[in-house]
Amino acid sequence: MSSRSHAIENVTEQFDNGAFFALLGESVAYPTQSQEAESLPELYRYLHEFITPHVERLGFSVAVHDNPVAGRGPLMIATRIEDPALPTLLSYGHGDVVRGYDEKCEPG
Repeated sequence: MSSRSHAIENVTEQFDNGAFFALLGESVAYPTQSQEAESLPELYRYLHEFITPHVERLGFSVAVHDNPVAGRGPLMIATRIEDPALPTLLSYGHGDVVRGYDEKCEPG
């Protein structure tokens, strides 16, 4: 089985057996609203407690840095060098969300 086929099979299984939704539920449970100053500790907690373990299991080294802009969320740099001769890949993501409207959300 090719790497691509194996990856697709694995993702399909995670989706079908509920593991994807369980992981998604864990992820969105962190109140990381960047517009709220009190969420800053949650942004750090999200990176350290949730993202870092997942990324490290993939073989990455992780460092979380304070944002040079005061009051803004932290920055996470994850690196993994398979072969210095291979091209470098840079990817960007973020762990904050916009304000939610809890009163308008339905359970579930």
